[in-house]
Amino acid sequence: MVSFSIVTINWNNLDGLRDTYQSLSRQTCRNFRWIVIDGASTDGSVEWLQALDDAQAEITIEPDKGIYDAMDKGRAKAVETPGYTLFLNSGDCLADAEVLEKITAQVQRANIRPKFIYGDFYQKTASGRLIRTSARPIERAPIGLPASHQTMYFENERLRQFRFRLDYKLSADYCLLIEFLQGLDVKTAVMQLPFPLCIFDTTGVSHKRRFDAIREDMQIRRRFLNFSLMNAFALYVLHYVHTHTKQLRSSLSR
Repeated sequence: MVSFSIVTINWNNLDGLRDTYQSLSRQTCRNFRWIVIDGASTDGSVEWLQALDDAQAEITIEPDKGIYDAMDKGRAKAVETPGYTLFLNSGDCLADAEVLEKITAQVQRANIRPKFIYGDFYQKTASGRLIRTSARPIERAPIGLPASHQTMYFENERLRQFRFRLDYKLSADYCLLIEFLQGLDVKTAVMQLPFPLCIFDTTGVSHKRRFDAIREDMQIRRRFLNFSLMNAFALYVLHYVHTHTKQLRSSLSR
């Protein structure tokens, strides 16, 4: 038996929250908890959650200190039970109705139950177009996230040992991944799946915040991966140029 804890954080995103819920309600596999952490929204989200009649929903409504504080509240609840935890924020959706069922089948067929599972994903553009993106090999994690965090399933027993570090405002998810993977034999402990696992909306990330995030990534590599200052900065420059070029191409194509 494979079980899941799905953590959804929300703040004033009622439409996105409904989309996430509909995605979960369509899942053919029902062996999951839906852990919702709402930061005391004022857009109707609270009222919608309070009226929700769903035994799988575990709802907390209270102010928080930001995205990763809310995600860590969800993490603490998620790891109370065995299985895997996924962080699927409001507005994010599973790729299709059989995602959890397909993951379950892959885990049950594995000789060694993985500690970490991830895979491909769809990026949703402002026009609503879905762009399939392939996950990168886990060995490239020191260079950057191998996939969107909405595809990442953390084994709960191990996840109890870690938390989101709130001193990173934009890259605490990357930091959690780096710490989680350290000491694991990635050849046996990590399962990469070749099919899309989620759809996430990319339109909410501002240019400035992306550049701030890659600066935090550099700090994380120095702190947890023992990168030299020269190597960490060189990788920062490459990410900076790549991000700037990507955003420039996007603006020119509009």
